[in-house]
Parts: sequence; structure tokens; C-alpha cells
Amino acid sequence: MIKTFGHYIKRFIDACRDTKRIVFHFDMIKLNGYFILIKIFIIRFFYSFAYLRNSSPVIFEKKILDPNYFEGKKFDISCCVKEIDKKGYSSIFNINSILKNELLDIILNLNNIQKKKLNINYEKILKLKDETLNQYLNRLTLLKVNRVTGYLDINNCPVLKKFLTSREVMSVVKNYLNTSSVSISAMFFISNPTIADEHQKNKDAQTFHWDNDFRKFLKFYIYLTDVDDDSGPHIFVEKTHKFKERRHSLCRVYDDESVYRYYEKIKRFTGKSGSSFFVDSYGLHKGEPPKKNSRIMLNIHFGSDKILYSPGDIYHNINL
Repeated sequence: MIKTFGHYIKRFIDACRDTKRIVFHFDMIKLNGYFILIKIFIIRFFYSFAYLRNSSPVIFEKKILDPNYFEGKKFDISCCVKEIDKKGYSSIFNINSILKNELLDIILNLNNIQKKKLNINYEKILKLKDETLNQYLNRLTLLKVNRVTGYLDINNCPVLKKFLTSREVMSVVKNYLNTSSVSISAMFFISNPTIADEHQKNKDAQTFHWDNDFRKFLKFYIYLTDVDDDSGPHIFVEKTHKFKERRHSLCRVYDDESVYRYYEKIKRFTGKSGSSFFVDSYGLHKGEPPKKNSRIMLNIHFGSDKILYSPGDIYHNINL
């Protein structure tokens, strides 16, 4: 009883701390109004409990689409949603080469990116006109740039917006989140094989953790470079979106030994450039630090609440 009460107190304290940190870090009052303080606290405390988060039913609508953006003949929505609901992640889908190249161009053209959200000096990480992609990534590595990250302005990236609000993507989001409207946020990550201490790994989401940004949410990852075991693959602990050991139920970071000791099924996402997959990141996950090769990735966040984390986020009414 005492341990249980103490655990709840820790969750409450964490929720208070994280609400203040998140709201002011992302300037969320300016984007959402003062009520966002209450909304974020409710999410950070009450929806940290798995039974409450998973109380909303998932819809398994039988729908098979002719894909416009994914390679392959058919896109089975029900099968995809069932996978996410059961394991916490979907199979890998390959986006077509035209879209892949367009998305990569959006990231490499840093004029599309909100400069104040970049984590290093803006001028240093610009891709030069005469640089190839490999030359650019090698230069960042030589400069010992761990990671370049920033938010994309979805409304000012028509290709990205059209893809994220397409029938394929929105059908999965609508069924899994059981909602008719959704907040959409888009970030990019350029991660390089440099030596990082534990503080930097925690900052770069390269240690195990779980997210708690909306009442219910879904992430969509897109690799824009080839990703193997040496390129920093995304790692997800299967079924922890439904159940976590109590020792991992606080919204904090956890070392590898602690996680690998208690869970057997751990998924490593590797694949060619253009590989994409959905993840319920309420489950334990991390991005492994690149060992030899750089990784470029898009991280798309779909949330069931109207919550904006960046001026480039949108609130979209799903109309299929």
C-alpha cells in the first residue's frame, strides 16, 4: 500500500514538473492559450496510466486502398491497425521514390525549417549547393554534430501536407485513434555517428523512454536514408503500449540493461531509404545512436487532442 501510494505521488510530481517544462519549452501558451496548462497536466498525470489511455476502443474498419504513395498493389487498413493495436507498431511500408526524394529535398532545404528550433548554429549545418548528400553528412560528422533537428511548417510544405492527410495515412490514424480530427506535427532528425555522453543521448532520445504528449497518439517514422544496425535504427519494446513493468511506468529514461532484462520481444526497425512505419510511442522505445552511418528521418506525430507544439503544426479534420 505504501509503495503504491508513493508511486502515485511520483507520477503526480513528474506530471507537475513535465507540464511546466513542456509548456514553456514549446511556448505552448502562445500557441494554445492558458488552458493548455490544465490540458497538459491531465494528460501527463491521468493518461500516464495504461488502463485509462487504452480505454478508447480501436476501430477495425475493413478497408483496402489502392496506394498513391506506398509501393505495392494494395494497402490493407484493418491489418495495419490490428498490428499496431496488438504489438504497438506496424509492418514497414515503402513510400515511392518520387515522394521520398521530395521529402528529402524539404529537409535539406533548411529555409523550410523554423530556425529557432534548431539545436545548433544555423549557418554551420546548411547544406552547400555543390555538396552531395554523403559529403554533407560526412561534414556534419567531422564537425562532431550529433544531431540536427527541427520542426517543419506543414502548411508551407504542400507535398508533405498532402501526403500526411492522404486517405492511406488518415485511414490508419482515424481508426487507431478513433477520432475525426487530429493534431499533426512534423519533425526531422539528421543523426550522425559521433561520440555522445549519457546526457546528450537522453537529450537526443537515444535512451529508452515513452511519450505522453496527447490522450492518445500515433507516430509515423519515415527513413530517408538506408538504415541498418550501424545507422541508428528505431527500437521498440513490443506490447509496452499496453503494459509496462511498474519500474518502467514513470515517464523517465531507462538504461538498456533495465529494459532488456524484463522484456523479450524488442523490434529493431531497419530498412532501405523510403521505409516507413507506424508506432504507438506510449510504448518503450528509443533511437539507437548511429555507429558508422548517418540517418535522416521524419518523425510525424498524430494526436487526438487539439494541441500545437510548434507554429508549423496543424489541426486537421479527417474527411475520407
